[in-house]
Amino acid sequence: MPAARRVKYYANSSWLEVLPTVLLGMRACLKEDIGASPAEMVYGQCLRLPGECFRNTASFRQMLSEDTFLQRLRLYTRWLRPVPTSHHSSRTFFVHPDLRTSSHVFVRCDTVRKPLEQPYRGPFKVISRNDKFFKISINKRQSTVSIDRLKPAYVLPDVSSESLFSKTEESKCKKVSTQPVTRSGRRVRLVEPY
Repeated sequence: MPAARRVKYYANSSWLEVLPTVLLGMRACLKEDIGASPAEMVYGQCLRLPGECFRNTASFRQMLSEDTFLQRLRLYTRWLRPVPTSHHSSRTFFVHPDLRTSSHVFVRCDTVRKPLEQPYRGPFKVISRNDKFFKISINKRQSTVSIDRLKPAYVLPDVSSESLFSKTEESKCKKVSTQPVTRSGRRVRLVEPY
């Protein structure tokens, strides 16, 4: 509803006295379709009394002295009812379900990264777990890190080198020719001196 129509509802007082309160109410009222007030959308927090509603003009000073202005302002603010506000800045973080059981984790770097720099460091061994933070071992020192910065690391178990290479593969490695090869894969035949 335009401010001029809202001012008409206050027929017993001057519209100039009521206008700042009406403008303040328009900024602070909750819009049900978006679930926030216009002031919250602009400023990101609940509204305080703005100084622009009260002009410092000569006609305004002549019309009201400080005492009468304060009395009328108190009277109008008694009529106002608070409007419930909503909090838009709450961020929820995804917490991976495997984080509860993983033995190692990656830690996100929250600093400004260089091009092609990895966003996570690690993997680091988990020492203990809590609801909001983990204690992990970084460079043989115990560090406490928020759960929002962690990602589970899937580490393969240690495998001995004997099981990786069989005896046949070792024998194949020994039979590698010592003849030089070019980049394209051609064999170089060196000229033997006479």
